[in-house]
This record gives sequence, C-alpha cells and structure tokens, in this order.
Amino acid sequence: MSNDKKDFFDYDSYVNPKNGNKKNGKPVKKNGKKAPKAPQDKQDKQNKPNEQKPPKFVPADENDRESAKKTAKKQDKDSIENIKRMFDEALNESQEEMAEFTEEIEVPDAPMSNPEGLHRKLYFLFGIVISLLAIVGLYSTVVFTRDVIKDFADNTQQKNEFARFVYPIVICDPAPFNQTVKLRSETLITAALWDIILYEDKSKYEADFDMIIVPELDVEQHGTKLFGTGLSFEHQSIIGVEVQFYYDESIKSYRIPSNPKHFTYSPYIEDMTRVGERYTLTVGYVSPTPAWLTLTSEEEPSPEKYVEYVVSKRGNEMTLVAIQESDKKVESPHGL
Repeated sequence: MSNDKKDFFDYDSYVNPKNGNKKNGKPVKKNGKKAPKAPQDKQDKQNKPNEQKPPKFVPADENDRESAKKTAKKQDKDSIENIKRMFDEALNESQEEMAEFTEEIEVPDAPMSNPEGLHRKLYFLFGIVISLLAIVGLYSTVVFTRDVIKDFADNTQQKNEFARFVYPIVICDPAPFNQTVKLRSETLITAALWDIILYEDKSKYEADFDMIIVPELDVEQHGTKLFGTGLSFEHQSIIGVEVQFYYDESIKSYRIPSNPKHFTYSPYIEDMTRVGERYTLTVGYVSPTPAWLTLTSEEEPSPEKYVEYVVSKRGNEMTLVAIQESDKKVESPHGL
C-alpha cells in the first residue's frame, strides 16, 4: 500500500488546532477522506485546554518514603493504644480474680525444713541461754550482797586498821585520860618507840649490836602521829621489867632493841560505833599473844579486859583522842 493512499493522524493539527487542518473547529478531510472523530473526553480537553492543569510529577521513591512514614506512625499509635489497653485491663482486674490467680499458682516446697520451725528452735535455745545467765547473775548478786552485808556488819577490814593503829598504845597499857595534852611524857615516849619498832623501817637507823639508835626528833614525830599536836616531851630513859629504852642525852637519841621478844598486850576490836569523824572502839586486851595471831586468826580471842578508845579519823589519818573504862565485862571461860 502506498503512503498517499494510507490514512494517517496529523499529530500537529491535533495538538495545535490553529495550525491543523481544521475549519471552524471541525476536522477536514485529507486526501478525500473524512478525519476520524476524536473521543469525547479528548474533545473536551481540546476545547478547554487551559481549564485543567496536568498533575504534578512526583518521583516514585519520595512517594514510598511518605507512605512508609505514615505506616510507621500508624503502627506506633497502634502499639501505644495496645499497651494502654493492657494496663487498663490489668488495673481493672478485681481482687477476687487476683486471689484466684494466686491460688492457682503452686510453689514447690523448698528442700530445707520449715523456716518458721527453725526460728522457733532458735528462740527456744536463746531463751534457755538467757535464763541460765539470769540464774548465774542472780546467784552472784546474792553472794555479793551477802558478803557486803557481812563485811559491813563485821567491819573486819576497818577493825583491823584500827587495831594496827592502837597496837603501840595497847602495849603501853596507859591509864584512862580525856585529853592527850595531859598525858605523861613517859607514856608518849613509850608508845612512840613501840610504833617505831612495829612499823618503821629500822634499816635507816645506826645499829649497835642488837640495839638501834633513834634520834629524839623521830620519837616526837611518832608521838604526834599517835596523839596529835600540842604535846610536851621530856626525854628520859624508860626502864621496864622486860624492855628498857635508854636515852643518851649527849647524842639526843634513844637506844632501843631492834627486835624485842616480849609483848604485854595485843588489841582485839570487839565493837565499833561512829559519830561523825569519831569512832568509839571497844578494845579487848589479849595477853601475851603475838599480833599476827590476833589479827589473822578466825577464832575470837579471849581478852583479859576491855577498854574504850576514842579515835578521830580524817581520811587515812587517825589520832587518839581519849581512853575510857569500858562497861563490857570479861566472860568466864567456863561460863561462871
């Protein structure tokens, strides 16, 4: 078939009707043939080319991203709604449903024994220990209280302290007096020398065979310790039946035995009363017993007589105030 006989569509005339083979808006024949009629919609578009704009061109990948974002937002929103719904359902469950749920769950027993029973055993053992400690503490308290009361009633330690103090004076066996300043010098000197023999460090004195030489100043100091101040001393030799104290005026000292073998009396504190700083002691004269037997023996000695000593005590310092006759009488050893 030749080209001149072939029907063809004039594209330029269709797109631009002004330049196309149209007349008064109608298609004209070409080569003796009638042009085909355009579809109705195409005719409308051709008749109104400026009224409708063509769609904007959007790349395919951009459309996919927008769609993915919308899908993700929708999924997030759905997830949040689901979580919120789950919490609401959990909070709205009734206590009965929770109780049923917990009853249905069975917890297997632990291999260990019941902890509550173990705790009871521990509490029981702890109670036994506490009870034993309480019994021991009560027993110790009773024993301690008994000993304290006994020591307080007997005043054993304090009685021994007073016995040690009055021992040099008891050996002298002075006559009763009310004022120490009126004592005779012979009594003051004898008691002071016995105090040196019993309690002083004799190694500091000069020795002369079995005698020691004691300065008169030391004698006065020991006399003041026993009888207090304001005393008057007339130094002289004291000649007794068993013991002699020689005074040497040339050296103003006494020659006395370092270890005499004879003791006249030793004290035993029978009773003791206190008024302020003054103690009234009922002293038993025990003869002739060494001092250590009197102070340490558990058996009560048998005094030959009783004398009352009034002693002033301030702290650890003691001073003899007076010696008085005692109303206490010596009991017969056979109860006669």
